[in-house]
Amino acid sequence: MISQQSMISVIKPIHTDTYHHILKIIQKYELDYIIDDDWNYAAQLDAENAIFERLDPHKLASCIDVANIDTPIKIILLNIEPTQITTILDELNKYHQELEMIHHSNEYNIDITAQNINKYTALQYIFDADVKYIAFGNDHNDIVMLQHASNGYIIGPSEAYTHAILKLDKVKHIDNNALAICKVLKSYK
Repeated sequence: MISQQSMISVIKPIHTDTYHHILKIIQKYELDYIIDDDWNYAAQLDAENAIFERLDPHKLASCIDVANIDTPIKIILLNIEPTQITTILDELNKYHQELEMIHHSNEYNIDITAQNINKYTALQYIFDADVKYIAFGNDHNDIVMLQHASNGYIIGPSEAYTHAILKLDKVKHIDNNALAICKVLKSYK
C-alpha cells in the first residue's frame, strides 16, 4: 500500500485462497496476528505486546473482525512458539511463489505480504523506475530496500544486533540516535 497525492493505493493484495490458508494456520496454531486491510485491520494480540502501542496510534482506522477483511495486504504472525516456527514456515512455504515472508527470529514473528511487495518495490512503483536513493532501515523488513540503495544505513543498538543485515554490500551500521543520522545526512550535502 502506498499513498500518492493523498490517495491510497494497494499495489498487490494477498490472493484470497492464500489468505484463507493463512487463516487456517492462525487457527490451527492459535496464533496472535495483525492483518492489514486497505484501510482497517484485524488484530488478536496481547496489549503488552510492543507492537500494540504502535498499532494505529492516531486511531484513524478501525479494528474489524477478520471475516470483514476484503483486501489483505499484510499479515504479521506474532509471538510464535519457538518450537513451531519451522513447522509454520514449512506450511507457508507451500505458497512461496505467492508470498513474501520475513521471519523475525529474535522476536518470533513472521511478516507476510504478496510476492515482491516490499519497500523497494513501493519506491519503484512511486517513481515508475529504478532510482538512486539513500536508505535508512532498522530491521529485516528493510533488507531489500537497503540492498538496492546507492548507500544504505542500518540503524541499531550495535553491529552485533544487525549482523545479518550488515553482510550486505553498501550497508553500514550507525547508532540509533539523531546525531548519528544527522551526521550521515550532512555527508551528502
